[in-house]
Amino acid sequence: MSRKRKEPKQRKSIAEALLRDMQGTASEKLAAFEKLRSRGEFEGMDWRELKIENMLRTFAVMEK
Repeated sequence: MSRKRKEPKQRKSIAEALLRDMQGTASEKLAAFEKLRSRGEFEGMDWRELKIENMLRTFAVMEK
């Protein structure tokens, strides 16, 4: 009987967790994201991760 190899799980990024797990409006999430970014939390992150900022800005505009 052959066993399947376990695929390593991808780590959740800070930005992904911010969008999915944090409660609040898009404006609140955007403010938290900008606060983290100003502290340097996203240094060296993949540019695709930072597209989340644009999504949050779009959602924040739609909320108004």
